[in-house]
Amino acid sequence: MIKLISTLALAYGASFFFISKTIGVNGFFGDLIAAHPFIILSIYALVVAHVTITAMSLSFHRYHTHKGVIINKWVDMPMQVWLWMVTSLSKVDWVSVHIWHHAHSDQEKDPHSPLQKGLVHALFLGVFDYTRAKSWPEVMKIKKTIPTNKLEKFMFNNSFTGPIILTGLMMVMFGPLWGGLVSILNFLVSPIFAIGGVNALAHWWGYRNHVTTDNSRNLGFLLPLNFIICGELDHNNHHAHMRSCSFRHRWFEFDIGFFYLKMLNKFKLAELKNVYSPATLKEEFSQKFAELIEKDHRFKKRCEELAAELNLNYQDLKLKIEAYWRGEKVKLEKSVRVFMREVRRTYMANQRLKLSYAHA
Repeated sequence: MIKLISTLALAYGASFFFISKTIGVNGFFGDLIAAHPFIILSIYALVVAHVTITAMSLSFHRYHTHKGVIINKWVDMPMQVWLWMVTSLSKVDWVSVHIWHHAHSDQEKDPHSPLQKGLVHALFLGVFDYTRAKSWPEVMKIKKTIPTNKLEKFMFNNSFTGPIILTGLMMVMFGPLWGGLVSILNFLVSPIFAIGGVNALAHWWGYRNHVTTDNSRNLGFLLPLNFIICGELDHNNHHAHMRSCSFRHRWFEFDIGFFYLKMLNKFKLAELKNVYSPATLKEEFSQKFAELIEKDHRFKKRCEELAAELNLNYQDLKLKIEAYWRGEKVKLEKSVRVFMREVRRTYMANQRLKLSYAHA
C-alpha cells in the first residue's frame, strides 16, 4: 500500500509539473472553476452523481444482475466504461457481490447491512465491506458464472486503470489542482450514493409496500435524492420483485430510471422483460384483501351482512369489492367503503406485525 501511494504521489507530481509547464496550471477549462469554485463543483458533483448512478442502476443492476431489461450493447458498454473510469467498478465484481447481497439480505453474511453493522458503519464504511466481499470464496464462485466479453474482462483485470485514465483527462481539462479535486468527487460517488446511501438508508428507515424477509424500505419520497440515484431508494419494491426493471409500484412513486428505459425501448435500444407496475400492485392487493375477508371470520360475516342489506349475493359483493381495489370504476355504498378501509387497516397491521392466518 505504501509503495502504491508513493507511486501515485510521484506520478501526480510529475503530471503537475508537466501540465503546468505546457497548457497551464488551470488546464483548458480550470479558469471557469477558479472563478466560481463552489457553484461549478456543486453542479458537477450532482451531474456526475446522477450520470454514474444511472449507469450503475440501468446496466449493472437492472440488466446484468436481475435481467429485468436487455440493453443494446452500444448503450450498455459506454455505461460500463464510464463506471470503470469513474469508480473502478467492473460488471463482474458488482454483479457477484449484489447477487450475494440479495441471497443474504440483512443477515449475518450480508456485506452491507445496517442491521448487522450499524447505520453509521454501513453509511460511511460500507465501501470497505464491499471491497472485502469481492474476494470471499462464495462470491468468487459467483464471478465464474458471469459471462464477459473481452472489454469486460480487461476492465475486471485492470480495475484502477480506468480512474487513472480519467484523472489524467481531468487534469488536462481543469489543471492539476482542480482536476485532482474533480477526480476525488468522481471517486466518492459510489461510496456515498450507492454502497452507502442505498444499502444503508433504504435498509434502515422508510415505508414498505411488500412483506419481505429483510428490512428493505422505500424512501422515494426523498425526491431530490431519489432522482440523483435513479429511483433506487424505492428499495422495498425492488427486493419484493427483483426481476422488475421498474421500481415504481404505487401511483405517487417516481422512478426516473424506468423512464429512461422506456425511452430506450421506444428507440429499440432496450427490451423490457419484466415490469411490475401500480396496476400490478392493485391487482395483488385485491387478491390479498379478498383472501383476508375469507380467512378472517369477522370480515366474512360482516361482508355477508352487507350483501344481505344491499340485496346482493355474497360472492357478487366480494367481486365488486375486488374490482374496486383493482382501480375499476365501481360504485360502492358508504357502508361498504368503511368496511373496506377496516380490511385494509387490518391487512397493513398484519404486515407490520408479520401475522398470518392458519389455513382452514
